[in-house]
Amino acid sequence: MTKQSHAEILERIHSALEAARSVLNRFTPGAIEAEYKVGHDPVTEADRQVDAVLRNELLREGEGWLSEESVDDPSRLEKSRVWVVDPLDGTREFVAGIPEFCVSVAMVEDGRPIAGGICNPATNELFLGSLDSGITYNGKPAKPS
Repeated sequence: MTKQSHAEILERIHSALEAARSVLNRFTPGAIEAEYKVGHDPVTEADRQVDAVLRNELLREGEGWLSEESVDDPSRLEKSRVWVVDPLDGTREFVAGIPEFCVSVAMVEDGRPIAGGICNPATNELFLGSLDSGITYNGKPAKPS
């Protein structure tokens, strides 16, 4: 994959995370009903709506999709590029009103993560990065500790 395509992937991730932030801002953490999946994991309407907006913003022809909130489509195993997402990582915290939840997105190519992003709308934090661009935190270059 070229640097140009990494840049395009990061732009898609950034756009998708901003759309997810808009969806989550329609909900009030701590004041949302939860259902429970097998294994007692909570799921909310926010999880479902963010999953739908991420899929719409990110997925292109020829790419696979793996999401915690979608039924798995084994055809993703035949794709060289796969999106791996957790639409609402920390649903329990979201339901409890604790600001420790985020939207997590990654692009995996040939089994190797190449780009990703995390957005916590409650703390207004956005992390983006790719193998060739490094990491940004709220738009500024950052380094892991």
